[in-house]
Amino acid sequence: MKKYLLSLIVLMIFPVVAFAATPKVLTVDPKADGTVITYTGTTEDGVTAVMCKLLDSEDNEIDMLSSAVDTNEFEGKFTVTDGGDYKVACAKYEGGKIVTSTVTVDTTSDIDNAKTFDAGITTSLILLAVSSIGIAAIFVAKKKGKKASK
Repeated sequence: MKKYLLSLIVLMIFPVVAFAATPKVLTVDPKADGTVITYTGTTEDGVTAVMCKLLDSEDNEIDMLSSAVDTNEFEGKFTVTDGGDYKVACAKYEGGKIVTSTVTVDTTSDIDNAKTFDAGITTSLILLAVSSIGIAAIFVAKKKGKKASK
């Protein structure tokens, strides 16, 4: 009976220890630039690939990408169409502990649009007006000079 009890305890503990000892994703760090969410992360030794999901604020899946791991680091990009809070959740490709991090996408920031009336046109118009006045003054002076010489 003691052998059965010992065997049962070992069988119950072994999977927990074996699962805890498997390599895993350690960190994920998403950053938003406009509507592009770029994420980077780290893993323990032995992880060769990770799967990352993009979730909305209500945990609905929007997109999923796999990323190769190079020297315990991985990276990837998601593109979104709307602003708001998003979550990037990553785990090793074969499954395991999921590491999640939140990022806020701000699509209301001011975009420096090109002005329709730019300073180059304004400068050109001012130079045109000054030149026209100068040419007109020369013609007036020549006409007065011709009348005075007669």
